[in-house]
This record gives sequence, structure tokens and C-alpha cells, in this order.
Amino acid sequence: IPLPPLNEQIAIANVLSDVDRYLCALRALILKKEGVKKALSFELLSQRKRLKGFNQNWQRVRLGTYKYRRGSFPQPYGNPQWYSDDGMPFVQVYDVGENFKLTQKTKQKISKIAQPMSVFVPKNSVIITLQGTIGRVALTQYDCYCDRTILIFDNNTLNDVNKYFFVLSLFTKFEEEKRKADGSIIKTITKQTLKDFEILLPPLNEQIAIANILSALDSEIISLKNKKRQFDNIKKALNHDLMSAKIRVL
Repeated sequence: IPLPPLNEQIAIANVLSDVDRYLCALRALILKKEGVKKALSFELLSQRKRLKGFNQNWQRVRLGTYKYRRGSFPQPYGNPQWYSDDGMPFVQVYDVGENFKLTQKTKQKISKIAQPMSVFVPKNSVIITLQGTIGRVALTQYDCYCDRTILIFDNNTLNDVNKYFFVLSLFTKFEEEKRKADGSIIKTITKQTLKDFEILLPPLNEQIAIANILSALDSEIISLKNKKRQFDNIKKALNHDLMSAKIRVL
């Protein structure tokens, strides 16, 4: 292996160690912020903590109150004519991220010929996964079509709720159901079962206030993760350039 003089070895090691330390600090900060968000979300959504100026009672609402439907897709799944690189995003369970958003790009795109046999979902819709990884919730950030493993809430029935708060409430409810299952895996949930689930909703102004606080934390966490991803790439490139003598530090 090519070795520079010892003083240059030390200089290179120091540079890469500094980057490693910064990445380690970023990881720790991300974990801390995620912990704060999780704890605060639990306290606010369970009413253990009330925001100043809000003291009205919360209402227990059945999910069957809202209109929703499952997605769809023509069969068989493996038919290549249902897919197209120029098509619309087609959302399946693995396209629903863990940050209440869809992945930036869906794994598959649905062709024009298949679109009439699926379900169109406009941007800013609330969806939830019903099979596979149960209870992943997202507020869609782009227009798409959804698979039958996805349940879509009708936007017209969500006029009295803050959608981000509604997403948080759905996620919290599913986490509660998982705990009730005593560690067993919930493999599927039917529309009928979902109808009887209940969530707690405060007045709209309190929903908005809670959503704003938790959304701001989400944005901060996303920003930190993006920064970490950038520095991971910087470290990789810097490591290559320094170890190949493309960049010299002395």
C-alpha cells in the first residue's frame, strides 16, 4: 500500500478523525432530538401535558366517522404493461416512510393504461398501511396512485381536523394497538376493524398548535439528517482523495 511520510500520515488521520467526530456529534444530536420528539408527542397527544391557554375537553372520535377507501391495482402484479418509467408514482407499503412522508421516489411507476384501474390520491392526503408493515402513516407530498395495501382518507371528510395532527393521532393509535398485541406482529387490519378504532381530538386551534410544535421538531430532525448525509458523502470523497494522494495536506 502507498504510504506517505509519517508527518503526512498523522495530518491525514487528524483530518479524517475530525470529520468522524463531527459525524458522531451529529448522530448523537439526531438521537436526542428524536427522543425529545417522541416524548413530547406522547405527552401532548395523551393530554399529560397541555399547552398554555388550552383547557377545553378533547372528543373521542371513531375512525368510522371519516370516509376512506382502499387503493387498488390491476392483476396480475407482474404484468409489465401496468408499469412505465414515464408513469405516475405508484405507492406501496415500502414507499411510506417513517417520517410521515412518502419516499422521495416510489419504487414503481404506474402506466397510463393501469391508472384507471387504480386509485388516484392527490397531494396532501392522509394514507395508512394496512398490510405488511402495519400502521405507517403519511401525509402525501405529491400526487400518486395507491395499492390495495394502502387506505386513503377522503380529504372532504377531514375539513374539521388539522391533517398533521390527524396523522400523529393515527400513528399513536396504531402504536397503542401494537402494545396491546403483547409483542405479536399485527399482519393485517381490515376496513371493518379500523372503523371501530378511536382517537382523541382537541378543538382545531389546539390541534394546530400541537401540530406546529411537533412539525417544527420534525423539520429540525430532517435538516440534521440531510446534513449528516452530506457529511457522510464528504467523508467518503475526502477519504478517497487523501488516500490516493489526489489531495495533499502538507
